[in-house]
Amino acid sequence: MNRRNLSLSMFALSFSSLPAIAQDSVQYRFEYIAEWSADTHPTTFPSNPHFSGAIGATHNDQLSIWIPGGIATDGIEAMAETGSPTQLSSEVQHAIDVDGTANQFLNLGGINTSPGMRINNFTANSAFPLLSIVSMVAPSPDWFVGIHDINLRPGGVWVRELVFDLYPYDAGTDAGINYVNANIDLTPHIPIVDITDDFPFLGQGRLGTFRITLLSDAACSLADLAQPYETLDFFDVSAFINAFNAQRPSADLDKNGIFDFFDVSAFVNAYSAGCP
Repeated sequence: MNRRNLSLSMFALSFSSLPAIAQDSVQYRFEYIAEWSADTHPTTFPSNPHFSGAIGATHNDQLSIWIPGGIATDGIEAMAETGSPTQLSSEVQHAIDVDGTANQFLNLGGINTSPGMRINNFTANSAFPLLSIVSMVAPSPDWFVGIHDINLRPGGVWVRELVFDLYPYDAGTDAGINYVNANIDLTPHIPIVDITDDFPFLGQGRLGTFRITLLSDAACSLADLAQPYETLDFFDVSAFINAFNAQRPSADLDKNGIFDFFDVSAFVNAYSAGCP
């Protein structure tokens, strides 16, 4: 057996004892696409249209950041009325430090001028697979767009891509009915409601979209060489060894035409990361 095959045999013996794992943490790309404009929403359209920073949390099912029909927390009120992330950040930090119901506060950036786009990345953890994000429609009394309690890992498998159409909600903390009304505080607060069918949004379209895309597929696909696909096990190790010995393209993981330690290292790293 030549040195390359001997090296791979040792690799197989040591590596076959490692279990294939699903990733506990993954990276997602977050795309915030704003379509709101004088053309899409001409009724009393304001000057300086923008969206505040998209903020929220990854959390578990013991925490609810917001929900239609619920009462806005102080953090949701501050976000919806002023775009400030400070109070909601404090609420999420309490959930992290005291309650153990959240993993991280997210601040993913806003849209300085609408229409526009903002792209950012975030990490999701299997123990906190739910995602909630909100962003103020600005200027406005207390209107916002958002998603809540989105499960990124249903059935133990990370979702590849999600797209959400964004429609306006009223936080129930200010009685204004137009984009630039003076502050009219509501006490007590009333429930959060969808105002898609209310003035000034009646009969008009969505304000934009959130697109959430898993970024770890590439690493998984490097090591996923044998059926069943999207599961990494010893059959993938065996397939890699056979391809490497035969110098087949599927084992040239760094695509440089040379079969060497760097291909083995790339396979080990991809296998260890697991499939989502």
